[in-house]
Amino acid sequence: MKFLNIPCPPLPYYIVGGKCIYRPGDIHERRVIHNAFDLIYVHTGHLYLEQNDWEVELGEGQFFIIVPELYHRGKRICTEKTITSWVHFFTDSEYTLSENFYPDCITRRATPKYYYSPQEFVLSLPRTGTVSEADRPNFERCLKRLLLVSFNQYTKKKEFPSHMQTPLDLQSDMIQLLQALYTPLCSDYEKQSIARTLRDYIDLHYMEDISLNNMAKFFSYSSSHLIRCFNQAYQVSPMQYLKKLRIKKAAQLLLNSDASIHEIGEKVGLSTSSYFIREFKKETGMTPVQYRTAYMAEGNAEIDADVSMDVNIEIHADADDT
Repeated sequence: MKFLNIPCPPLPYYIVGGKCIYRPGDIHERRVIHNAFDLIYVHTGHLYLEQNDWEVELGEGQFFIIVPELYHRGKRICTEKTITSWVHFFTDSEYTLSENFYPDCITRRATPKYYYSPQEFVLSLPRTGTVSEADRPNFERCLKRLLLVSFNQYTKKKEFPSHMQTPLDLQSDMIQLLQALYTPLCSDYEKQSIARTLRDYIDLHYMEDISLNNMAKFFSYSSSHLIRCFNQAYQVSPMQYLKKLRIKKAAQLLLNSDASIHEIGEKVGLSTSSYFIREFKKETGMTPVQYRTAYMAEGNAEIDADVSMDVNIEIHADADDT
C-alpha cells in the first residue's frame, strides 16, 4: 500500500531520531518495530529495503516509512558508503494503508457552535518518495535537530549529540517533516480538484456566454490561478478547452441535425456567424458547410461520425485565447 493514513487529532508524536552510516557490504538488519513508525531518509548512497513484499531502493533525498508490527529487512547489501537518518514516531489513532492519496477534506468552521470542538482530518502520507529540492535543506535541518543517537558502522560506536532540544521543539520539527511529505500532495490534489470542477462547469455551460473573468468570480479564484490549475491538469487553458468543446459540439450538430449554420453557432455559444465559421475552420481545416458536405456525402455521415470527433483534438494556442 502506497499511502499511510492517520486520523487526527492527535497529530503523530516524535519518539526518537538517529543517524546511521553504512559501509559497502553492510545490509539493514531484519527486525520488527512495535508501536512505532520508522521514517528512513537517505542523505548519500543507496539503501535497499523490503517490508511485506514491497521492495524499495532509496537514493539521495528519498525516504521510506516502515509501519509497525511487520518485519522489514535490507533486501541487498550497500555497494557504497551510505548515510541515512531515521525517525521513530507514534500515533494513538488507528491508521490505515491505501493505494491512493486520501485528501484532507476539512470544512472550515466559522460559526460559534464549533469554536470548542476540534476539527478531525486524515493525514495522508506517501510511504516512499523523494523530498523536493526546495524542501530538502529544511527537511535535513529538522532531521539534524531530531538526532538523538548516531551509529557508525565504520567505528562500531554510538554517539550522542551535545545539543539539547525541548519536547516542544522536537514536536515542531517532527511536524515540519510531515508537512514536507504531505503538503505537495495536498496542493496537487487541490489544483486537480479545481481543474475538474472548472471542467465540469464548462461542460454544463459551454452554450452560454461565459468568460474567464466570470468563472473566476464564480469560483472565487483569480483568473491566473484557474489557468494554472487547468493547464497543469489538461495542458490547455480553460478558454482553449471551451473553444475545443464548442467546435466538437458544433461538429456533432452539423452531422446529426438540419439546423442552419447560424442556429448551430448559437446553440454552442458562438452566436456570431462569422466568428463561428472562422474558429471552426481554424480547428478543422474546413468551414462548417464544407465539413457537413464532406461527412454527409454519399450517406457516410453515420459511418464517419466517430472520425469527425477526432478532427478537433489539436488546439491552436493563440495568445488571445487565454
